[in-house]
Amino acid sequence: MRIALLAVLVAACGGDDGGGVPVGGDGGTTHTDGSSHADSSTGGLTGDAAVGLLAKEFCVSETNRYRAMLQKPALTESTTLETYADTGAMVDFSSSPHNHFTMTGGGGISFAENECPQQGNWNLSFGNGDLGMTVGFCILQFFQEGPGGGHYENMMGSYATLGCGIYVVGQQLTIVQDYGD
Repeated sequence: MRIALLAVLVAACGGDDGGGVPVGGDGGTTHTDGSSHADSSTGGLTGDAAVGLLAKEFCVSETNRYRAMLQKPALTESTTLETYADTGAMVDFSSSPHNHFTMTGGGGISFAENECPQQGNWNLSFGNGDLGMTVGFCILQFFQEGPGGGHYENMMGSYATLGCGIYVVGQQLTIVQDYGD
């Protein structure tokens, strides 16, 4: 599944400088200009919110594609973990990688985390301005670490659920994956 979207990968993380927006999410998410629109194919969301929602779904399906290559069971997308990952992406954007996860001890729901942080210069150019391609490139980097690499081990771990969060400010972004039972 390829999704033409907007922006992402791995090295450092951060928090909110007031100019960014989480992408996708529930019906409460709006465009960066404050508007929102309905579209049935994305749960009533269009524009930036729909793009973000599709990028999060792609994050889970792309992770499952790599897991299937190694005969690992598919992870179920978790909206609870997604909300937690969105907060993590926002907090870490302005602070440091995995800061939110460390401060909250996984919030009692996340047992492992991968991150492509803006401090590592993750931005939309990794996907030629396309968020979906950027998410795909981020996940590829986790996979290419191979056995023994922390991100790879999380990705292939014995978890059952996954939530992806994305926070964008201009062209810079932080992508977070949180894994749970």
